[in-house]
Amino acid sequence: MKRELKNARIILTGASSGIGRQLALQAAKAGAKLVLTARRVQLLEEVKTQIESETGGNCAVELVVGDITVQETREAVVNRCVEAFGGVDVLINNAGAAASGEFETGTPDRLERVMALNLTAPVEMIRLVLPIMKKWKEAPAAQGKPIPPMIVNLSSVVGLRGVTHYSEYCAGKAAIRAFSQSIRTEFHRYGIDVLVVCPGSTDTGFFTDYIENSGEPTWPHHNRVTPAYVAKQMLKAIRRGKMEIVPFFLGKVMKGMDYFFPKSLERAMVFFAEHPGVFK
Repeated sequence: MKRELKNARIILTGASSGIGRQLALQAAKAGAKLVLTARRVQLLEEVKTQIESETGGNCAVELVVGDITVQETREAVVNRCVEAFGGVDVLINNAGAAASGEFETGTPDRLERVMALNLTAPVEMIRLVLPIMKKWKEAPAAQGKPIPPMIVNLSSVVGLRGVTHYSEYCAGKAAIRAFSQSIRTEFHRYGIDVLVVCPGSTDTGFFTDYIENSGEPTWPHHNRVTPAYVAKQMLKAIRRGKMEIVPFFLGKVMKGMDYFFPKSLERAMVFFAEHPGVFK
């Protein structure tokens, strides 16, 4: 279903930097009411200050500082949205981070931390907002036309096809994509849309803010897209009620190669795994 962003009540995780920061800025300019959450209080407050500056103070922004992998934080975020705005229309599970290194050098702790942030946290956020979103058609007429609810989950191009040195992260992103497809069919009866976003190389702190880094491959040089571009494509997809987008050209190429030329793509991945410094 299509929806407008004006007056949409949006929860956005991982809002302090990168794609999340741009989503917050662009959604606020579109008139959305926002509950933003992240761990870094100073950066989160800077986002709110920037929003107020660029919207002339004509915005509704609430902040919840905390670790989204903690149940108490998740509950605080959802409660704040309900208390401040009366409900939740859009949940954007944007928070995420990778761990880099070969599986052989990894640990159970690394796997658990990657899955907690990229899979468990968004799934449990959905569990909390679902009872609220199911009531969207019951909104009083005085509140205007209700906004069809949507859940937005951040997967990745490596959730479409795994790559070397990111085994746990690829697994987490593939899992959240498959989970999204499952609940999309289950939530159809409630009128709740589910969008999966699969970004590729984006000019954010992704490549430096690892959960853990014990080694990474070097890929051929390619241009990264900007967080602003990804955010713009995401908000457009939210408006249009899309099911999945890949806002990265080379990601679309990789998806196509995996479907039509899987052996060729596999040979390339083996090369990158076995020659990690070849493009330095």
